[in-house]
Amino acid sequence: MTNLKRIASTLKAFAANQKGTTAVIFALSIVPLLLAGGAAIDYVRYADAETRLQAALDSGALAVAASAGLTDAQRAKAGKDTFESNLKAARIDPADVFSSFKVKGTQVSAEANFILPSGLMQIAGISEMEIAVATEISVPEGKKAEIALVLDYSGSMEEVSGGEVKYVAMKNAAKKLISDLEAANPKNVKVGLVPFSHHVYVTMPEKFIAGMSGPASWTGCTQDRRYPHNLTDKTPGTGDDTKWGHAFAKVHASDGCAPYAPKGLKVTPLTDDFGKLRKQLDVMRPYAWTHIALGAEFGYHLLSPNAPFTEGVAYGDKKTTKIMVLLTDGRQTEPGFGSGVRSVAQGESNLEAICTNAKASGITIITMAFDLRDKDTRARLSDCSTDPAKHFFVAEDSAELASAFEEVKSQITAQVFISR
Repeated sequence: MTNLKRIASTLKAFAANQKGTTAVIFALSIVPLLLAGGAAIDYVRYADAETRLQAALDSGALAVAASAGLTDAQRAKAGKDTFESNLKAARIDPADVFSSFKVKGTQVSAEANFILPSGLMQIAGISEMEIAVATEISVPEGKKAEIALVLDYSGSMEEVSGGEVKYVAMKNAAKKLISDLEAANPKNVKVGLVPFSHHVYVTMPEKFIAGMSGPASWTGCTQDRRYPHNLTDKTPGTGDDTKWGHAFAKVHASDGCAPYAPKGLKVTPLTDDFGKLRKQLDVMRPYAWTHIALGAEFGYHLLSPNAPFTEGVAYGDKKTTKIMVLLTDGRQTEPGFGSGVRSVAQGESNLEAICTNAKASGITIITMAFDLRDKDTRARLSDCSTDPAKHFFVAEDSAELASAFEEVKSQITAQVFISR
């Protein structure tokens, strides 16, 4: 007999016992026992509902703050619409909730409350519990964001996860992020794309390519620079070791550069042409192997003020937040340059060093492990992020990936546009 069965049997015998005052004591004690248990259950329900209500209200307040180009009435409506949308997602009926959004200068205040029916606490005459939350935020002027989306377009991204092809789920989530940031503050946001597989396809001046020195532009595929230059954001010098464009690793040399252009897999520097970014995401298709460190290397350079990409503002600009979003669905499979033999292990080590250096430069790194089974790579991505508790996401399927991008949007919006 299990412990639960023994307990049930004992309680049944205890309740049925008519000797002395046992039955009376049992009858009298069952009410406070039920009340205590009911209070605990109702408290858990209360805490959960309060958390969901607060999160929805915060999202609404962020929507008000981010809609700076509208009238106060329109901003309040935008906040209420966002709030109610989040309420539905949190399984709370908006019709049951009172809410208020107010705008005064750069200050946004919001409050909400609703009545939660109690459960077993009704035994004690408590039929309902009121839940009330509030938030207040200020909108700093002139804040900007530069965001590099470093996205895995290796062949495994053509697999299905959660009923949807992985690269399609990634594309849709990235497009929505771009559109939401555009709607929030189009004048103060720039986004760049780094689609990577085992190569990166890019345009830059010839003088930054090994064996070249001319003033013209060069477009082609490249892997990482020679070690240790592949760990930094420094502008290439005159020596070939400081430049890109070295011979491809023999292990995957047969998977050449030709498919990158027709598959749309080209680096796009920071831009506020959001339509162009969405169009590129629509046409990009996966190809070949995985070089995560190379993707991070180019993400670092896109956000750096140093050539060959100079669209980013100087480090230390107090009005600008630099963010790298790095997503992969697999482990490193392409060798990276190191102090010794070019190897996959060296590529993994390079990723760790690039993340450390980028964070030291003031870049916030957000990492996503999408349907990623390799535990070591997951741990590496966690360590790569600026704060694993906030900036590292594990998405097992397309639905969780969409949710992760929504959280990233909230973090970017809060960090860039809002100061509590």
